Amino acid sequence: MGVEGQRTVSSLLGGSVTLPCYFNMESPLRMFWFKHVPGHEIKPIVSSYYNQVSFEEEVNKSKLDAETSDKSFNLTLKSIEASDEGSYLCGVNWYSKFYFGNGVFLFIKDPASEGHDLTLNCTVVSGGCAGEHSVYWFRHGTPGSHPGIIYTHGDRSAGCEKNPEAGSSTQSCVYHLPKRNLSTTDAGTYYCAVVACGQITIGNGTKLEISSKKKALRAGLHFILFLDDLLQMFSHFTKKKQIISRICDEQTCWF
Repeated sequence: MGVEGQRTVSSLLGGSVTLPCYFNMESPLRMFWFKHVPGHEIKPIVSSYYNQVSFEEEVNKSKLDAETSDKSFNLTLKSIEASDEGSYLCGVNWYSKFYFGNGVFLFIKDPASEGHDLTLNCTVVSGGCAGEHSVYWFRHGTPGSHPGIIYTHGDRSAGCEKNPEAGSSTQSCVYHLPKRNLSTTDAGTYYCAVVACGQITIGNGTKLEISSKKKALRAGLHFILFLDDLLQMFSHFTKKKQIISRICDEQTCWF
């Protein structure tokens, strides 16, 4: 007998994800979902008693859905935020035993994560020079380093719109710099500069921070600490005075 689920799932900020939980025993009495963030206490999220779902008071119910069936108890998180990252574990109470799944680590992917693609945008408002102009992109990396030219657009006037106000001579120009297969070496502050009619106009700059994949590799250790803390919590919950033994395989621990 046991409980099954995925090891790791990922989601972009603002997205949604469903954490599956399947079990192979008949009609468990209770079903649970817990969350753990390293350095913090384990938090119960939702439980089901005879298929009656009950969310904990401190959770944001508008962001969560829980679906029950004879063989599953799936948890859906919506409008993902950075604070949703952590380890999630489902379990069931079947007769006098508690069974737990592998646990799943929810990894929140920033759009600027290693291996991803993105496009930097730069808007420059300048005088209404009708001549052709050139666009330069600079990157300022580590503190103390000097900015360097990384990309140029020669003779570009597309993407510019004049101010609609009557009598205005200013125009707004938007430029794009695609970045492919991001790595940590791409981090820094990016600026665009427009050279036109003998003048240089520089944008405000965009700071690009790259999230490393190493964070996801710590999930295994989080699961170990998570499961150990959870077992201690249930040991207290059962209120047994004798020593409680643990027997665990890859999917199940029981008292």
